Amino acid sequence: MTDGAFVSPFAVEDPQALAATERAQGGLARSIARLVDACVRTRVDDATLGTTAEAVDALTARLLEVAQDGPLGIETSSDGRLRDHANPMVGLRNPLAPPLLVTGDDEGTTTCTFTLGAAYEGPPGCVHGGIVAAVLDQVAGSVPARLGRPGLTAYLSTTYRRPTLLGHEHVCRARVDRVDGWKTFVRGEIRDGQDRVTAEVEALFVVPRWAREHLAPPTGDAIDVPSTVDAAKGDTTP
Repeated sequence: MTDGAFVSPFAVEDPQALAATERAQGGLARSIARLVDACVRTRVDDATLGTTAEAVDALTARLLEVAQDGPLGIETSSDGRLRDHANPMVGLRNPLAPPLLVTGDDEGTTTCTFTLGAAYEGPPGCVHGGIVAAVLDQVAGSVPARLGRPGLTAYLSTTYRRPTLLGHEHVCRARVDRVDGWKTFVRGEIRDGQDRVTAEVEALFVVPRWAREHLAPPTGDAIDVPSTVDAAKGDTTP
């Protein structure tokens, strides 16, 4: 919802020290992500599986020696911006997160180039449909954040055109369709290396009531683009 889109109201006491911690946290997450991939693909013998499980359990206990209770929430990063490091799609500290790097502009367009491996398999050789939808949700959800209107997903309509293949590079793009007050309507798609659409999305993101006091009131449509998204879905404000 907010990953890097907003400057934190809290000062960072020692940015260099925090940056070093973030590098270590990110390195651990990437190592565990490789472990997850190896866990899916390994063909070692039963004894090795057992001893490896014991070693992993020991490392887990070591990490839990100093750990917070409950979810991570939003944190101030070393660059002074608010980030959700536990985000399962882009979180620095989350080994579940696929290697997504979402970029965008201030006109309401976001882009992400990605390749997913064995841990994200659904149908044989293909990315799981839920992961496809999650990628679309993340990239499309970055659009309102870029416009200064970070919102929660009110609806996400995904159409699957063809398989999104594992191990192949794909590009996901999303753009603002229209803005209506606290609501941002977004369209997007995933394309393969031959520029074929594998999945499309139409989505609505709404700024939650509790966040509106921290944002400037909307003054009308931010971008004048005719909408083909059905806006007659009722008030979906969280």
